[in-house]
Amino acid sequence: MNSLFKSYSYNKLFLISLVLVFCTPILPQLLKIISIALFLVICITESIKNKSKFKWEYFLFNAGLYLMYVFSLLYSKDLEYGLRKVEISAALVVFPLGFALISKDLITHAIKNLKLFFYVFISAVLVLNIFVFSSFLSAGYDVSSFGEYADFVNRMEGFPAVHSIYLSMYNAIAVLLIFYLLRTERLLKAGIPLIIIGSVLCLGLILLLKKGPIFGLVLVATLLAIKYKMWRVWAFYTVFTASLVATLFLFPDTSQRIHDLFQVERISAAIESEEIRATIYKCGNKKFQEAGLTGFGIGDGKNELLDCYQEYNPTLAATSYNSHNQYISLILNAGFLGLLIFLAFIFYNINRSLKSGEFITVAIIVFYCIVMFSENILERQNGVLYFSLFINLLYFLSKKNQQKPRVNHSQEQILKELK
Repeated sequence: MNSLFKSYSYNKLFLISLVLVFCTPILPQLLKIISIALFLVICITESIKNKSKFKWEYFLFNAGLYLMYVFSLLYSKDLEYGLRKVEISAALVVFPLGFALISKDLITHAIKNLKLFFYVFISAVLVLNIFVFSSFLSAGYDVSSFGEYADFVNRMEGFPAVHSIYLSMYNAIAVLLIFYLLRTERLLKAGIPLIIIGSVLCLGLILLLKKGPIFGLVLVATLLAIKYKMWRVWAFYTVFTASLVATLFLFPDTSQRIHDLFQVERISAAIESEEIRATIYKCGNKKFQEAGLTGFGIGDGKNELLDCYQEYNPTLAATSYNSHNQYISLILNAGFLGLLIFLAFIFYNINRSLKSGEFITVAIIVFYCIVMFSENILERQNGVLYFSLFINLLYFLSKKNQQKPRVNHSQEQILKELK
């Protein structure tokens, strides 16, 4: 009886810790740290108590990049900056370590509550969007000023300020989770509210106009809709597509905003997007040859890029402009070995998900991989936290333990529901 009570307590505490982690888009920084620390403490104590077997293969694949970052500190000249980057990237090891420690029973309990976590994250992202948009209107902007929305978001200070690229990614991931939830939810009970929320998040995504999240979401959402083959999923996909197209044409400067989707983020009106891209690629190619197998070290990778900018485009160096490409950054920080470790991690998780017959994990991984071509999402806490959280939790999701899709109702059943 005592053992059963302790098991129940661990299950409940673990559930609370994960709910808090999924709430972090709207939590202050201190509470974010506390929620992640609580998660890790519970994992460690449960592992010690139950003498759970450590999942070495899973841990080494999923935390391998972080271990490479730590190793690169040995040859980084700027150790202070390197330690700071290692601290920011801590989620790359915290979640693999936590899930590698705990028992299968605790993992099963978490997967059974996956729908709760998804609803919490979607709700948190919705609240964040409402707050940011309300602040935008309160600042005196109107419909004709929507083109300035992303810049306004980037200028926000204090809690809960978030950069526009990360708010865009939150929105896109939340929309993908809605696609997943629509498999199991009744249309009239939760399906319609989910579709409405998804449409609002799509509107927010277009207002922010970040090319990586938009292109990634369109591609991955299309693949999910094709895979799930359910009319309510296709209904949301239709609304989702219509929201994206209609919102673009609500702007008086529509053609320019569509054109902006294909541009690198500019730092000055005097520097063209093509010039920025050319400088990044030129310096990338030059530094690739010098990076070698292990790179310059996580403390020196960006400095090497800035030194190259100084030679070809001093303005980029003065503003500490990053590579805006996670793959370039990986090679500079950890060399081609670091890139290989990262790709092994990606393929390991995709292969596991495909074998288990579960596709939301694949969708999220592919989405992040697309965004990484235009953003360094692993080098900011708001990016790396959810990247690591979703991939490591969903690693344990399979066709056997996920909630089964609802079969389509007959016409008579639908009429009964409507009555």
